Amino acid sequence: MASAPPSNTSGPDPSGLNTAGLNTAGPNPAGPNPAGRRRESPDVRRTQILDGATQVFVERGIDASMAEVAEVAGIAKGTVYLYFASKAELLAELRVRYLERFAATVADALGRLGEPTTQAAVEQFAACLFDWSQENYALHHVLFHAAGVSEEDAFERGRALMSELVHRGVETGELHTVDPDLTAQFLLDGVHGLLMATMHPPTPDRPRYDRAVAELVPRVLGTASP
Repeated sequence: MASAPPSNTSGPDPSGLNTAGLNTAGPNPAGPNPAGRRRESPDVRRTQILDGATQVFVERGIDASMAEVAEVAGIAKGTVYLYFASKAELLAELRVRYLERFAATVADALGRLGEPTTQAAVEQFAACLFDWSQENYALHHVLFHAAGVSEEDAFERGRALMSELVHRGVETGELHTVDPDLTAQFLLDGVHGLLMATMHPPTPDRPRYDRAVAELVPRVLGTASP
């Protein structure tokens, strides 16, 4: 969805953390800082952890430990817990980043179109969804399916983006749909159905997907030529 560096939405800062992200309430659980090791900024550390976790969970599955994440990220295990109190919290942050990156990918693609029609924007959204799903299939599986998170949650950002496109078309007078929200939901569900039918068996069939999108989107939006 899929897929802008996200802000920390995983919860309030733990008490005792100063603005440098270091625990001043007691001993440093990550251990002493060896001489000559550069102390990274909190944002850099957070990115290191998230990148390491992405690699670990994709390669080893959701049962991988926080210690494995720390090892791949190249930091002490205690440092991971300074930023994420649990693996569940870490996975939640990874989902936020995943969805934020998908939204940024769509926004960038739409920006390159200039001022597209609603039909062109929806078709571009569909193209981004196919590419993103292919490129991030393993990560999506871990973050949502293996973690027991519903498809509704997985497509929350995509649903909001599609709704925004349809509402914009209504506001400009380009579309005359009676219920923009239901139209957006129908479009997203339909595009997702096309994705499932063409991405998996036995190899991805992008041309078939593109043909179906080009045929069906104008009909749903009411922009098809007579």
